[in-house]
Amino acid sequence: MKKIIFTLLFIPFSFALHSQDLSTYQTRKQAIVSSLKDVSLLQRGKHGLSKAIARLESNPNDQAALTYISNVLENKNQSMFDFPGMALALCRYWDSFNAEQRMQIQSQLQRLAKSDKIDGQGFLGHGTENHALMMWTSAYLFGQLFPDAKWVNGMSSKELMGDVKERMRKTFKNVYQKGYTEYLSIIYEVVMNFSVEILREYAKEPEMKAMAEAFLLYKWSLISLNNFEGNIMAPYGRMWLQQDHMPGKLQVSATASYNWLMWGWGPADKNVKLTDFTDHQETNYTIFSALSNVKPDAVFFKLADSNYYPFTLKSSASTFGEYGTGVPHMMMRKVYRNRHYAIGTGNFRWVPGGDYADHSNNNFNIVWSSPDRFNYIGCYHPYWYSDGDQPDLTPDTWNKGNISPFQQTAHHENTVITLFDIPEKDPWPNLPNEQKWAWRDGHADHLIQRGMFRYPKSVDEKFDEKGWIFLREGKTYTAIKPLKSYYEQTNLQGNGVDGFNVVKSDHDKTGFIFEVGTEEEFGSFKRFRDRLQKNKININWDKMEVSYVNSRKDKLEIQYQPGLPVVPAASLPGHLESKGIKGLAESVPIVRINGKQEIPYQDWPMIESPYVNMENSILKIDDGKTKITVNWSGNIPVITKD
Repeated sequence: MKKIIFTLLFIPFSFALHSQDLSTYQTRKQAIVSSLKDVSLLQRGKHGLSKAIARLESNPNDQAALTYISNVLENKNQSMFDFPGMALALCRYWDSFNAEQRMQIQSQLQRLAKSDKIDGQGFLGHGTENHALMMWTSAYLFGQLFPDAKWVNGMSSKELMGDVKERMRKTFKNVYQKGYTEYLSIIYEVVMNFSVEILREYAKEPEMKAMAEAFLLYKWSLISLNNFEGNIMAPYGRMWLQQDHMPGKLQVSATASYNWLMWGWGPADKNVKLTDFTDHQETNYTIFSALSNVKPDAVFFKLADSNYYPFTLKSSASTFGEYGTGVPHMMMRKVYRNRHYAIGTGNFRWVPGGDYADHSNNNFNIVWSSPDRFNYIGCYHPYWYSDGDQPDLTPDTWNKGNISPFQQTAHHENTVITLFDIPEKDPWPNLPNEQKWAWRDGHADHLIQRGMFRYPKSVDEKFDEKGWIFLREGKTYTAIKPLKSYYEQTNLQGNGVDGFNVVKSDHDKTGFIFEVGTEEEFGSFKRFRDRLQKNKININWDKMEVSYVNSRKDKLEIQYQPGLPVVPAASLPGHLESKGIKGLAESVPIVRINGKQEIPYQDWPMIESPYVNMENSILKIDDGKTKITVNWSGNIPVITKD
């Protein structure tokens, strides 16, 4: 009898979850918030404030939620991550808090109007880019909410608002000129955005609203253009979790869940569970975006759809620098996307020895349409994690940054040539911080000389034929040509290799050719394999030159540029100058596509695509129906929409 009762109760509940229409942004947004109406509030503010506010959406007089919010800033675990949620709760539900609760919150905020972490995390520091925005956007709204507050730094609320407004103006304007370093981060992209969404919704001053909107228009452009069924196209910054469409007990990556809210995951939509937003801490930031009343313009939903025409995208990112003062053209990106697959690659310039989070960039992915947990290939050389003396930073760590200064790449539409030239000794031992990179420097005198790639075990078919590796997933075909001898490991475990096979080519000079095709182009997987084996390849290892004519008759040529020469920068952020850094070390090849040399990195665009273009602080969005322009050549952005 008990079993029958359980079955009768369980089936309707499960059916109710999966029978919901989650096909649009609006229905996903509503489903997330509704699923949290009775959620328990046991987590610290960093991961619990969004849930408390979601409860207020269902019941603005929820006393448990109001009490939780009122006490967050007094908690021993109070942090900068609490500030945006506190700002949103107060702006939206001011009248739900009683006078005593508002006074309690104001008292705590007054003492936190500082830049240090002594006796609580203040909201006037800087830190990383996402940290700065969480603090400053919130500080502005705190000043607006409490006009007569006595801030510990002696500022009036008007002065506080003016101070952080100028910080954001300067930072956002610099971002429009040169980009930023937490670029499309699998973790921090959504963290940077949700606090600005709150600011855009509740700031009363028109100039502040315009600056927040201009920032979001730029970020929505990047997120939509670089989306493929929920995957972020490489290269991107700060990969501290891998993209995972079925993580189970592992953590859902923050921006991946945000991408599901915004654009959906295509065939992998069925893998999403609404309980993820209760069970996984990193979904917290997506909950904030679901609570937001700031919705991207309709054009971005078109751009995020892989059915919206094939295109090539170029874009650029900078190094880290306070207030957006980093060095431009650190990351030169190229993405090709169509409705079946997408490819993202990049070439880089480096702060000698590494800066901020260089080691957690991801430089390469090939992604295809699939309902599977993993639907992508990665490729890199294990430079940063080569020591293996930390269990999660080993030569086979794939779920964190996958990048090396000894990899250079040529990419044209469906085809990639990537080369490795790995010296025996590390050129940057002890730089720029001996203690910071101690875990890397253990192999400074004997670097691992290896190029490698991983592919999912879940692919539908795999063939090894005449030195080529062929993969099929559905109607998408991928060919990989290792340029030197290689071996394959199929039983590795942990650190992002679960669910993957890894192909390794252990040489100081090596490389791979990748070409992707479809059933529409070739008719069958066999015809694809037969055709690829006839394509012409020329290799000169002495000169580190490779040329390849692909199945579309396009000729790609790459000449690897060795030595990591340091080119002085016209201006450097203060934290680099103080370490004696003079410029960036280049790892940028000479590339020719059909005989025409690619533009130098100095001319690499901020954004170049058929629908979105950005250069000289002007963003232009035009899909033929919608036109949006942001001109930030002056102090304040001018936004026009047609």
